[in-house]
Amino acid sequence: MKWKIGNTTLDILPPVKRYMNAIERRLRTDRKTRGRIMTELAGDFESRRESGQSDEEIMAALGTPEEVAEQFNAAFGAPGAASRWRWGFVVLALLVLVVALIPLLVANLTAGQAASLGVIGGADGPTSIYVSASPAQSLISVLPWLLGCVGGFLLPTWRNPRAGSGYGASLLLCGLGLLPLCLVAMELVIVAATTELPLAQLGAACWALLSGFFTNGEWLCAAVFGWACLARNRAKKASRENTEKK
Repeated sequence: MKWKIGNTTLDILPPVKRYMNAIERRLRTDRKTRGRIMTELAGDFESRRESGQSDEEIMAALGTPEEVAEQFNAAFGAPGAASRWRWGFVVLALLVLVVALIPLLVANLTAGQAASLGVIGGADGPTSIYVSASPAQSLISVLPWLLGCVGGFLLPTWRNPRAGSGYGASLLLCGLGLLPLCLVAMELVIVAATTELPLAQLGAACWALLSGFFTNGEWLCAAVFGWACLARNRAKKASRENTEKK
């Protein structure tokens, strides 16, 4: 069986073709570089054959497809494979949406039933009032959760633990998620400084702010924001140290 790789035509058997295909699939370089790598690999394979080595011996000497591809990826500075742990943020975002939307569906169903029963009341007005949150309000309330999940998913450390760049999107999204909390906190500080707010009211406001920090998902935005800052600073520090050593 003839197989053309770049400018090299290699006479190969199915096991060798599967081996070469497995290596090519694991290369994380651009198309041009990948073609050059496979051409060099085919030439090396052919020269080893001419020296008397069998296909099995050549493949054993080169290593597994994962090992060969990783060597080339490292040599050409290709980004690493993304960690599967990042999909945990996707799962969390889906759970948050489910938790936010299910009450809305239930509310819509019960609202229809309440409308069919009519309004019971007297001269002074209805004796019961049906109140429900709009879909927009419910989605806005979980927006920090979603922004934190997207920011966490986009962290470059999932591909390269020592990445020194690529944190902009995560920092921006998490900053937007924290913005409402920061504005409310600033307003509370201004009110406390300019008015004689009773201590009980100030404590209640601070407690409500702290509760919202955890229930609305701002804590996730803060955690991802801090994670991104620490990882970026650590990578930059390591890069400076390596430069000084050279």
